[in-house]
Amino acid sequence: MPVRRGHVAPQNTFLGVIIRKFEGQNKKFIIANARVQNCAIIYCNDGFCEMTGFSRPDVMQKPCTCDFLHGQFTNRHAVAQVAQALLGSEERKVEITYHRKDGECAGLETEVVMWAWLLT
Repeated sequence: MPVRRGHVAPQNTFLGVIIRKFEGQNKKFIIANARVQNCAIIYCNDGFCEMTGFSRPDVMQKPCTCDFLHGQFTNRHAVAQVAQALLGSEERKVEITYHRKDGECAGLETEVVMWAWLLT
């Protein structure tokens, strides 16, 4: 039986489109699964790994709230805003200070933009 192409696109195609679109813009990003507890990270690009000092295996399956990047200069109010945006599945811009793997915070004060999609 011939394979039907183009009629039904698997979810991986959708994620692939997102990855290709943002990779070309020199962005640093992660993609997480909103259907599992703690919204586990399922993809992080090379730019994100370089920025944080973590390798891809270190980042994968961690919560997308990026608790592993919190440090002494991370504002707890900003952390709460990130968590609230993820729970509410809403777009929100939050300015937050994250720390590299070596504890350094220089260059990681960033604006985080979150979008939540529920993929079926």
